[in-house]
Amino acid sequence: MRRAVRCWLLILAGMLPSSFGYAQPIPRPAQLLQAVWQAYQALDYDRADSLAQRALANYRQFTPDQLVELHTVLALVAISRNETTEARRHFEAALSLNPGLQLDPVLASPKVRAFFEEIRQEMHAAPSVAASPEGVIRYVVQPDLRPAAALRSLLVPGWGQRYKGQRLKGWLLTGSWGLLLGSSLTAHLQYERAHNRYRRATNPDDIEKRYQTANRWFKIRNGLLMGLGAVWAYSYLDALLYPVPTAPDAPVVRPHVSAAGAGLKMRWHF
Repeated sequence: MRRAVRCWLLILAGMLPSSFGYAQPIPRPAQLLQAVWQAYQALDYDRADSLAQRALANYRQFTPDQLVELHTVLALVAISRNETTEARRHFEAALSLNPGLQLDPVLASPKVRAFFEEIRQEMHAAPSVAASPEGVIRYVVQPDLRPAAALRSLLVPGWGQRYKGQRLKGWLLTGSWGLLLGSSLTAHLQYERAHNRYRRATNPDDIEKRYQTANRWFKIRNGLLMGLGAVWAYSYLDALLYPVPTAPDAPVVRPHVSAAGAGLKMRWHF
């Protein structure tokens, strides 16, 4: 019995990716956004650009307000490099998400603000015409990932959670489901063996003893199968009902940009 359990544990450990235990964790959206602002404020434009582009590659994990911040930073970085076409592209993306966005004089010179207002007027004058170059990301609504996540968790518990960005939760569900599956199969084999021995028994004492053994494995197997079903049902319902997380579980200090008053205001959130 112990050898069979060890074998199943080794098999399940091999199913998990080697990076699960020691790979560097992927930053959460708010943490990545904080790093972008820190790099920009430190005048490390290359790092700010790299981090922001990395964030936009996974834009579904960010809220519309966070996307406005990312495009604003990228536009300001592009202007610092005299890349006006790239700056226009990101300013248009930011305005498509927040038409009332204003730039703070602290962050943008009068020339940059005039350029920004020119883009706003062009977009306002021709809202139905694509004024931006080809390749601009247009945000309308955040896609709902729950149906696709639920389908994945229906096939393999935890897959849908990882699809929504909940990597730790997803791997815990997949690992629990795999462990219960392996244990259920082991318990079933033990039950079959005990049941066959019970049927072959002829001595009354052996019959009673072997019956008790078979009955114990029967109950263990059924209990494990119930746990297996519970994990599967929880994973499916969690993927289907709960929205994609857009903020870290713990509070994180980060700058927040909002359109209010006469300019782009920066606030530190805890």
